[in-house]
Amino acid sequence: MKQYNLKTWEGYRTVIQDIREKYGYLKLTEDISKKNVVLFRGHGNAEWPILTTLERKTSKDMSFEEYIRYALRCRNELESFMGRKWDIPQLPEILKEISGPEESWKPIIPYSVYNYLVYLRHNGFPSPLLDWTTSPYIAAYFSFCEEYSYERAAVYAYIERPTGVKGGMRGDPTINLMGPYVTTHSRHFAQKAWYTTATKYNYSNKEHIFCNHAKVFNRNSKDQDIIIKITIPSSERLKALEELSDYNINHFTLFQTEESLVKALSIKEFDLEGK
Repeated sequence: MKQYNLKTWEGYRTVIQDIREKYGYLKLTEDISKKNVVLFRGHGNAEWPILTTLERKTSKDMSFEEYIRYALRCRNELESFMGRKWDIPQLPEILKEISGPEESWKPIIPYSVYNYLVYLRHNGFPSPLLDWTTSPYIAAYFSFCEEYSYERAAVYAYIERPTGVKGGMRGDPTINLMGPYVTTHSRHFAQKAWYTTATKYNYSNKEHIFCNHAKVFNRNSKDQDIIIKITIPSSERLKALEELSDYNINHFTLFQTEESLVKALSIKEFDLEGK
């Protein structure tokens, strides 16, 4: 894993520019390029591992079938209280979408349940979806929005396909990227969110098992699943938040709830105005 250890917040923009210049475009011909996806994720502590909220909830290896059963059991109660419906197939139809190992290079979260699982992820239900953003500044906000005593914060950059293609060995853990086109909570769009899952196919039980992203990142491939770590001193927090505030990046614009408005105002009054 490539790592940048910055001394000041001011160096962040330069590093982001370098990453985007190297990975932000795929050269198709001498004269034609197309935009490539570069994603970012912020951590308040540079030592925190990259984990999904499902991994934080349980250390148990969980199959997609087991997880979707948990999720579907909540559906009726959520629909009753929230006054909305999710158009979700019956469980056998969902499982049929990912029924074989040949599907291991396709998203393991079927699109038939993607809307619902993103909704659950954004509302606190433990999720195998690891959230990213296309904005390095939104990622930086998540690194600095809480005041921690840790020495350094971190932003990770992830590039799934730096050369435009992806492959792998049979049975290897795989990261699957899922894009922004989903009907869900408005904060998904405010945060410019994308998601990844890491899975491995169990040939004995014929099922897809969620696993840790590090099992892929630790292969240190040069051709796919590139992960870059940028660390920034936590002492630069107020400087970063002040600049991000100028971009209108704050808790309210990213979460759009009453609680997030109060959080944004508390940071403004106690941290920025009262510094």
